[in-house]
This record gives sequence, structure tokens and C-alpha cells, in this order.
Amino acid sequence: HKADPKCPNRRPYHTLLTAQGTIYNQWQARIMYFHWQKQRAADGPCSDMAAFTRLCPSKDGESDGVEKYIPTIFVAQLTPAVLAKYGHFGVLNRPHSVMEFFRNPELRARVTEEYVMLAETDHVLMKPLPNLASEGVAAAHAFGYMHAGPHHAKVIDLVNPQGDCTWRDLQPVGPSPLIIKLTDLEKLTPRWLNYSYELRADPMPARLIQDWVLEMWGYSIAAASLGVRHKIIDGFQIEPNAYARTSDDFNKKYYIFHYTYGIEYRLDGQPQGFNTIGEWSMDKRHYGGAYPPPDLDPPPEGANPSSRWLHNAWNSAIQAAGATWPDTNAMGTIGWRRESISSSEISRSKLAKAVRGTEWLWSGIKSLIFNDAGVLKTPWGEGKWGIAPKPKGLPWCAPPNECLFVDFSGAAHHVWFDADLSKFTSVRVGDGEIVNGTRIRH
Repeated sequence: HKADPKCPNRRPYHTLLTAQGTIYNQWQARIMYFHWQKQRAADGPCSDMAAFTRLCPSKDGESDGVEKYIPTIFVAQLTPAVLAKYGHFGVLNRPHSVMEFFRNPELRARVTEEYVMLAETDHVLMKPLPNLASEGVAAAHAFGYMHAGPHHAKVIDLVNPQGDCTWRDLQPVGPSPLIIKLTDLEKLTPRWLNYSYELRADPMPARLIQDWVLEMWGYSIAAASLGVRHKIIDGFQIEPNAYARTSDDFNKKYYIFHYTYGIEYRLDGQPQGFNTIGEWSMDKRHYGGAYPPPDLDPPPEGANPSSRWLHNAWNSAIQAAGATWPDTNAMGTIGWRRESISSSEISRSKLAKAVRGTEWLWSGIKSLIFNDAGVLKTPWGEGKWGIAPKPKGLPWCAPPNECLFVDFSGAAHHVWFDADLSKFTSVRVGDGEIVNGTRIRH
């Protein structure tokens, strides 16, 4: 980019959003791009936020339809056979897609800016983001789990035996969020990709480092080995949960809201607890098979400002999409917490009393048994069952009528029964898959 006399201090960069073509990544990418556009417009004509491209690895480089809403380039994703060699670690598609971008002159020519930002789908910009990098120094966020120590020396030696760097040279950074000179990223990407492969292929690194961040370590070691340094930006991003003591103006102190953690509340406004699903729950993981629905119920009274902000960020992006947002059978922010029905609750429910102890075929497969205390026996392991109050999209389940939830194998289902309790119909939360059940034992 040539200097613009109207914007003499402008240092434009191109945002590259690394995103796979899954439903899970698609809806996040659309929310992310909506807020990028919003902050780009707020920044005015001299914004450093020059352009945006979604870099999407997909099967054989095929389009996924989301390019209608987000500027996108597609590259062929890693094959299942390749991923199987590395523990089916899909995150390897990130350095792989960046490598494919640089290998293709036509794609490489798409970015004319001197700097590039690598972003993730679960990033939401809260204010305009200037170019925080400088000549020879990238801008990055510090992660608490990325600090190297002497015990990591053998991990570094594994991938870089020539000794280009030591553990002291490593910075606690990953490849996103990152603003970096494009030529520096091009220089280090081959090592980032190769180091990530090697760290996943050998069992030793996973004994010293959480295995889900090994690709980030691949980036950090690659950068250090080539002398690419990073300026740590304290307010680059925030990752608040229900316990975060965020202030009303927290969004003015950080650039990015990274919703990597679920936000879980009781309906009385108190945090639900750690490693559990809340009565009010906002977690990206709920929407692996379907887009989140519009008009998500707001957080309960007493929720922290960051929870309210993210709820509004999701809702505003979904509402702005209008009819282009796909229909969904997924629940909103209420209904994900499923407590197994207790014996006393069974005694108060006509339906629960009637099905307790009964055995069923699930799509012809034997067998599903509704045991006491909400224990569900299935061919795929133990699950749980209980009353489903007002499940989304099923008005015939509203009181005084009753329907059940049956959850197993990581999937949630809503079930309603024929009047004579000889058959049931199940709809899977999220993708709406229908399964029929037939009673085989009373």
C-alpha cells in the first residue's frame, strides 16, 4: 500500500481469519465478521483495518456457501488419513492452510498490505484495532500456559536440533491473535507447520505440555528459531467467564473478546460453578451441529458486564443476518443444564411414572431402558433422562403436556410419546435428526 496523503499515519493490515468449513466454525465466523465490519466502520476512512479474508480449509478446497457473506478463499484441508497420523488433531489445518496460502501465488497476491492479522472465529472485536506491530516486532497476546522452562528444552531440541533457539528465547505467544509483517509470517510458516507435525507425532511433548496447545508451541518455537520477536499487548484480548470481575467499561480496555470458555449461571444470577453447564448457558460448544437461534434469552439479573456484552454481541450479529441465518433446532441459552430426574420427581410426573422401567428399541436397535433416578441404559453407554420443560420448537410439550429429555453419547434429545405409550419420537437438539422408538417391555 502506498502512503495515503489523507491518512499519513495509516499502517494498514489485512485480517486473515483461519476457519474450517464446519457448521461450528461457520456461525462463529459470521459473528466475527459482523463485528469486524462494525469496528472498521467506526474507525473511519483512515483505519488500519484495511481488508478481511476468511482462509478456509475444506474438503478438496470446495466452497461451503458462507463466501456469500464473508470474503473467503478455500484451500484443500488435510485428509483424514493425514490427520489420523497425528491423533486426528484438526488444529493442524491452521498452519497447513496458511502454508497453502503462501504456496499459491494467486492467493498470496490477494493480500497487498505489508502486515497481516491472524484471527480466530471465536474472536469478537470490541473496539477498532490499530496496527500494533512494528518493523521486525509482531504484536501478540501472552498465554499463561505458553511459558517455557528448562524442562521444555528437550521439546525444543526435538523439533530444532540445530539449536537455533533455547527455551529462554521462547515467548508465551501463539499464532492468534497476532499482527505480524507478512514477510515474517511467510518466513516462519514452514517451520510452524513442520514443528506442529513433529510435536504431535512424538508422545514426549504431550507429557510436558497440554496436547491441545502443541500447535501453538510449534508457532512459538518456529518464531524464536528465526528471530521473530513479539511485543506483548496487555489489552489484546480478554477471556472472561461467569466469575470474571469485569467492570461496566471493560470493553473499552480490551480489543478482543475471546469466548473460549462457557459462561454458566444459575437463574438467580450466581455462577453455576466450574466445569458444569449452567441453568443459563452461553457456550460455543453447544452449537457444533447447528447455528445458535436468534433472540437468545439474556443473562439473569446479577450477571457480570462481560456476559451481558457477549450476549448482545451474538444477538446483534444474528439479528443483522436476518433471513440468511439458517433455521436451527438448537436451544438458546436456557435448557442445556439437564438434571437426571429424581425418584420424588418421578412420583409427581404421570409420564415419568409410566416409562420408568420400560425398555425400547431406538431406531430398531436394542435397547433403551428408563431406569430409576434418571439413569438411562443405552447400547452406547449410560445416559440420563428427565422431564424437558418447554423444549424449543415443540409446543405440544408445553404444560400440562409432558415430554422427556434423553441424553447420551454427548448428544441431547427431546422425546414425546404416543398416547398409548407404545412408540416415541425423538428429535436431536441441534441438527433436528428424528429417531423413532418402539416399546418392547412394560
